[in-house]
Amino acid sequence: MQRAARSSRSTIVVPPAVLYEAAHTPDKALRDALLSAMARDTWKRLMPEAYSEAEELKAEVRRLRPEWLRPQPDLARFKRVRYDWIRSRGGVWDRISEDAELLQRHDAQMLQRARDQAYALRNEARSWSPKWRSATLTKTMATPPAPWPGWNGQPVEAWRFDGLNVFKVSMGVVGHPTFDWIDGELNIELMLAQSASLVKFWLHDVDAQRMPRHWLRWAFEFLQRLHRVTGGTPVDAQLGTYLLDADLLLSADKILVNIAGRCRQDAPFPIAASKIVPSAAGAVASVLELLEERLSS
Repeated sequence: MQRAARSSRSTIVVPPAVLYEAAHTPDKALRDALLSAMARDTWKRLMPEAYSEAEELKAEVRRLRPEWLRPQPDLARFKRVRYDWIRSRGGVWDRISEDAELLQRHDAQMLQRARDQAYALRNEARSWSPKWRSATLTKTMATPPAPWPGWNGQPVEAWRFDGLNVFKVSMGVVGHPTFDWIDGELNIELMLAQSASLVKFWLHDVDAQRMPRHWLRWAFEFLQRLHRVTGGTPVDAQLGTYLLDADLLLSADKILVNIAGRCRQDAPFPIAASKIVPSAAGAVASVLELLEERLSS
């Protein structure tokens, strides 16, 4: 696979979401084989989606709310955690196999909550009108249940409410990974205290093209409500944010590929194409065939 990728001038990227999903494989022998393959530095290792979303958020704060920036940033923790992800040896990618069982125990409740939420949202969507299956994502609007200070009273793009809600909820969770990436530069306490400004920031001021991962996360989770939910559904929403880091997504999961295709159709920015490949043994042959096609094109 490595030789075929190099020959076709292609790069295979590995998102941390896939790495963590492999770390939760119950079969130790299979888990170790998967993690060993993913941790090779011959692939392009991507940063966690929380890091990339945080970079988008910080850039918009610098542009729109510079008063929320810390006058004297403390980047020590940010640099330490970032280095742990980008270092070629001895970092997260190398430790994951040793930490897998501890990670499984640590993440068990969080994963179950995410799965329970996915099932609940799917059940809620069963009562929706069929029109939502073909609704244009960029024209999907929403309003708050009551007037909010900072909201102009008009319907706004639904992803904006999701961005605001995710930010506020994550800031209330002790140890949430977003803290590692933003606390050294942004005054989180001030952001939350200026609630009207925070609402206006998310609902009216931020630019979707400057925050594409936030838009993609919402779009994936919105479309997932209209499809069968599985234990892997929350991970698929994470994978959606990586469509900005690749040209092509290959998967045997038809729902994942279909949702990615809908997002590509409606997204207000370019994202990866997606293609279904066979599962199990047939996947390798299919990927090699695609790489060969790229070589000859």
